[in-house]
Amino acid sequence: MIVDTHIHLISSDRERFPLNIYPHIGREWIDSAPDADSFIARMEAAGVDKAILVQPHGAYGTDNSYICFAASKYKSLVPVAIIDPFDGHRVNTLSDLAQKNVVGLRLFSIPTPEDSWLGAKEISQIWAEAKAHNIVIEVCALPEELKAIDRCAEQYSEQTIVVDHCCFVPLHEASHPSTQLLLGLSKYPNIVLKVTSVVIDNWVSGGRETQSLFPALAEKFGPDRLVWGSDYAQTSRPYDQLVDFGIEAMSSLGSQSSGPEGLNALRIWSVMKAVQ
Repeated sequence: MIVDTHIHLISSDRERFPLNIYPHIGREWIDSAPDADSFIARMEAAGVDKAILVQPHGAYGTDNSYICFAASKYKSLVPVAIIDPFDGHRVNTLSDLAQKNVVGLRLFSIPTPEDSWLGAKEISQIWAEAKAHNIVIEVCALPEELKAIDRCAEQYSEQTIVVDHCCFVPLHEASHPSTQLLLGLSKYPNIVLKVTSVVIDNWVSGGRETQSLFPALAEKFGPDRLVWGSDYAQTSRPYDQLVDFGIEAMSSLGSQSSGPEGLNALRIWSVMKAVQ
């Protein structure tokens, strides 16, 4: 069982699902990204069984219409949404998304704000509503907010928190302060690391062997709190190559590799069991 936990797709129907471009760096991938119909064929050819559609903030902002539509069309796809954390209707919005089988809520905090809002009292309702609907919290942030993530992990100890892209820390530099902060999150059993292609690429660029990354992280977090995601199509390589790259990286875990490869995702995003 292979589950890709990080896929970004863009609809080819720009009238029904209009773009709302946010000025992220490197947003040129949006123009060439496939839609769900095209991706399904690539996914099956690559041997991937299920995929989590992560709302592409750079393309649609907080309009989750397309990922919910795609997931309703294909049972092998499930959505992770982004909402405006300070919108007055945020609780109702999240409740409505739960009815559309959204399995995760991504707290998107890039660029880094002057004051982190991740654990702010004003959005505590979001955390409570997510927990009530068994929605996993994903955090996409830069290393500057690792201390805020630490506080959230302690404050919301019963809520699973997935750290997207390992918070973009330089994992190949073991003594780097941000790497130490990330690894320190291993003390919280509710923290999960999402290891994406960009994380593996940075590890290799730092002079490390591809197959040494997952064992290094497993030493701290254990193999049960690691998941893999390709970051396709934002990572601009053919999909089958990204899948092979991820499998190669995970293979060094031996008999434990089936966890990060797919079984962990089925357990963590437990709503996925409904579409097995």
